[in-house]
Amino acid sequence: MSGVEQIKPHSEPEPARAESAPRPHTREEIAALMDAAAGKAEKRRRREGGLLNATSFWLLWAGVFVAIAAIVYVILSARDAGGAGVILAGGLALLIAVFLTGAAMKMFSPVLITGMLLQRATGKRSGEAAELAGSEILGALGLAERVLDGDPDARLVARRDGVVTYANKAYFALAKDAGVMGPAGLPPRIDRLFAQQGAEATKLFRLCKAAKSGEAGEEIIYQIMGIAGGGARRRFEVSVRPIRTAEDHVVWRLRELPIEEREHDALAAAYADLPQPVFALEKSGQVAWSNAALRDKLGARRGDIGNIDDIILGETRDLVSAMWRIDRTPEEAQVRRIDLDPASAVFCAFRRGGVGEGYVCVSVTVDESADQVEEVTLSGDISESPFGVAIIEGEINRDGRVVEANKAFIDAFGAQRKNTPLAKCAGAAALEELADEIRRKTRAGGAPKPVETTVGQGVGARTFALYARPVKRRRGSYGVRRTLLYSVDVTDRKQMEEEYAQDQKLRGIGELASKVAHDFNNYLQVVIGHCERLMLKHPAGDPAYQDLVQIRENAQRAANTTKQLLAFSRKQTLQREVLSITEVLRDFSPFLTRSIGEKVKLELINGRALPTIRVDRHQLETALMNLAVNARDAMAPKGGRLIVRTTCLDAEEIKSRPIQGLLDQDYVLVEIEDTGPGVPPALVDKIFDPFFTTKASGKGTGLGLSTVYGIIRQLDGVIALKNEPDKGACFEIYLPAYETDAPDAEKPRPESRPARSREPQDLTGAGRVLVVEDEDPVRAFVVATLTDCGYDVEQAEDGEDALEILEDDKDFDLVISDVMMPDLDGPSMIARAREELALKSKVIFMSAYAEAAVRDQLDIIKGAGYIQKPFTLQGIAETVKTTLFPVDEGDAE
Repeated sequence: MSGVEQIKPHSEPEPARAESAPRPHTREEIAALMDAAAGKAEKRRRREGGLLNATSFWLLWAGVFVAIAAIVYVILSARDAGGAGVILAGGLALLIAVFLTGAAMKMFSPVLITGMLLQRATGKRSGEAAELAGSEILGALGLAERVLDGDPDARLVARRDGVVTYANKAYFALAKDAGVMGPAGLPPRIDRLFAQQGAEATKLFRLCKAAKSGEAGEEIIYQIMGIAGGGARRRFEVSVRPIRTAEDHVVWRLRELPIEEREHDALAAAYADLPQPVFALEKSGQVAWSNAALRDKLGARRGDIGNIDDIILGETRDLVSAMWRIDRTPEEAQVRRIDLDPASAVFCAFRRGGVGEGYVCVSVTVDESADQVEEVTLSGDISESPFGVAIIEGEINRDGRVVEANKAFIDAFGAQRKNTPLAKCAGAAALEELADEIRRKTRAGGAPKPVETTVGQGVGARTFALYARPVKRRRGSYGVRRTLLYSVDVTDRKQMEEEYAQDQKLRGIGELASKVAHDFNNYLQVVIGHCERLMLKHPAGDPAYQDLVQIRENAQRAANTTKQLLAFSRKQTLQREVLSITEVLRDFSPFLTRSIGEKVKLELINGRALPTIRVDRHQLETALMNLAVNARDAMAPKGGRLIVRTTCLDAEEIKSRPIQGLLDQDYVLVEIEDTGPGVPPALVDKIFDPFFTTKASGKGTGLGLSTVYGIIRQLDGVIALKNEPDKGACFEIYLPAYETDAPDAEKPRPESRPARSREPQDLTGAGRVLVVEDEDPVRAFVVATLTDCGYDVEQAEDGEDALEILEDDKDFDLVISDVMMPDLDGPSMIARAREELALKSKVIFMSAYAEAAVRDQLDIIKGAGYIQKPFTLQGIAETVKTTLFPVDEGDAE
């Protein structure tokens, strides 16, 4: 009787339906099944060998008692037997002690000895037998087990519901390779071994359904197994068959097949050498096999084509469905090709074959009309084109040489017409990037991306965008590779991009600087205002007076820093005047001399017949001071010379200067030149960046040159650096010349400085004043100052509060309001008060922002005055006095 036929007599009673058989899920349940099977086997052995075991038991123990009696006799007579008798008696005593100890501890017994003598060798160790799902079935298999273990294909005996009964050594090895061994080393179920999604899972589902119904099934299943390297793709022919006389069990067979070149497949062998490209397509999208002609067309190697996605670009679901109908309808798609552009192809399915659900055979026709050898020459039209064109032979980033080029390419890169190395025309980095772009386009297709390279240095440098297109050649052909190289001058575009990026960067930081300056000015207003009030109470002889002076001076320095921030953000208030640059420098030179120190000599070189300029004198002086201080620091500690030179440049001379931002007009050029080490070339492009400084930590804010840049740009001028390393730096300031011959042109003032307006000496006054300010400390200072000056002052916390006060009492001579307030700003509050409450009072606005930043809001209130924070005690008192009691020009004279 075979091992398979022995399964049924020793199996559990068969239920009414195989589908309702219990299915163990856990390790404990499987162990319980194994224990139950072992118990039944033990009972069977006892029942079959009961008489023999009983007889051997009594015979062995009778022999033990006889041995004991003999030992006692020998011991008693050992005195007469001498030393040999004593040794024999001791050996027998030791033997009987071992028997008694083993029996008492249940280590072995005579029954076990007979069991070992009568036990049938199964060919497996106890550890291997424990790996199987039931020792009862194992014992019933007998010789069949050895046959299954010797099968190189994985074999599995399981119940219809999938519970594993027996697995051979090949199945164990396959499960270990896949890393899906069950608990306690038990073999996994077939559905766990092939745990995949998609179409492959559908194949396994059909097999499991056949097994559950007791029917035969066969499929080809692909599986990724293992962990190292992402696993290996393997292919199996999986079949399931029912077992006769054991209807509740089925047998599985897993035969591994090679991924490519399947000799067992008659169709694969028949089409292997066919000149027409053919491949086998499964319903899941897997490619069962492909012939040599298809691999040659696609440039693929053996094993490269495993799925339809390896052949076709884009979605493949509809194409697979169309091929599976086998109606011989041609289908078009784009195919991938190694080292060539994608090509159009026509697919046609013509027959079905294979195991299980099988596959369809598909023929492929690839359109290679675009792969013809391309002959390239530079015609007369291309030779005179405005963009550069060149033909390159060899590898772009290695031995590439310019064999032909048009005039634009030669002028741009200085190439000769024949055999100029491409490495002399462009940098190594640009050529390497071009080679990468050629490889990318070959693989993925699409439009070429430009690679930028710069030719020349300094103001004459030009930036070109290079486009490379390989010249097509027939597959398999040999010879020198050719590439068409196009160049387009993008210098102007790059400059515009850089200027735009710089402008956006400065604008963003400028907005931040403006907001910081606004809040800082409010804080400084409180410090400066209350400091001056304390100085009135502590005159010059008071011990606290010098401390107050220090507080006021440092607060004023902080206020100057906020002015720098506003200048950088280009939001400071400008008071333009028509001035002579010669007079400005002459009057300002003493301040420059004191700022640069004794080790630096200041030299003024004034040009003749210079036109006037229309600028804010204070801002221009701030820019000159910053440049002078930077030059002094650059020449430290030895010192040197600081040269300030002025000249006039007409429109024709301006055209010859390659500086961005200059217009076609006359300019006054102010050059600030030092004898220091100059600016390192690597830092030239960064010196005007905000917060960039080369000084040690804590020695500079990085706002000096960025502030100068902001001031000059706001004055409609241009600043540039003329730098010579180790010979000093020269900053050039171009200021537009002012046309004074126009009829309405403003004439320059005869004074060296603007005439100061007549100021009232008596700051006291009378009248009712309403102060509207949301910052409590600022409001308290203004109210206290005006109260000390004799005014009757009311205060409001915000615009809404002010409207409520004005609704009850409009009899105010002056309203002083902050511009920016929550909910309702100052100008809007005044506009509503005038429209709804008929307010007739005079108005002064105050703000921590520069006037230019809030000018649009101020313009909606006619006749309103303005004072910028931080203002002094005298400043607010003078502004209020001149607003309520304007000084008549006739009286002033």
